[in-house]
Amino acid sequence: MTNFYGRKIPRGADKEEIKQLFNCSYFFHKDKKIDLRRNLLSFSRLNLEIGFGSGENLINSAQEMSEEIFIGCDPYLRGSLLLRKKIESMNIKNVILTNLSFLELFEYIKDIYFKKILILFPDPWPKKRHLKRRLINKNFLTLLDQISNQQTDIIISTDNVDYQNQILYLFYLDKNFIPSTEIFGKKLFNYFGLKETKYYQKAKKSKNKSYFFLFNKRN
Repeated sequence: MTNFYGRKIPRGADKEEIKQLFNCSYFFHKDKKIDLRRNLLSFSRLNLEIGFGSGENLINSAQEMSEEIFIGCDPYLRGSLLLRKKIESMNIKNVILTNLSFLELFEYIKDIYFKKILILFPDPWPKKRHLKRRLINKNFLTLLDQISNQQTDIIISTDNVDYQNQILYLFYLDKNFIPSTEIFGKKLFNYFGLKETKYYQKAKKSKNKSYFFLFNKRN
């Protein structure tokens, strides 16, 4: 699994706002003594978004499907700070945010099966010397296998051609998952009612083609 690089706390962030975020009942961090598994399993349908960025898709999904729970995992606090006010002003009760890395979070959620797992526009780390920093690797797929079943939809997007090729190759080698040959690309985006994220909009503005993939467990 990869380490996380860069500034986890945004420059100029208000210390009081960070304190308020860490005290929120829906924000889970390593020093918070709450039963995360119990909270998640109080819902019949669970969804996980890994690296939710500014949270556009996460918050929209929670609004549209209030009977399901959505956990957003992102070690960078910017998105959680942005979402805190929205969650409270909209009185949203089915979101959990965490600043744990996926590897750290996995220790709390292993053997819990999710309805959807989304990885939307993960950092492609385009420089050759940084490729090892990419989130999706062999070990990552091994962990995904433990939190998914044949009903789980694993949705991945990127606008980086090299990362796209790497993702497809890793899933091909893994053999535990199979790509959908019917739902992919823009059709997948519309089928699942995804919300355009900041990074998707950035890709469109730069005229970069975005790739969307759906993977499921093999029978």
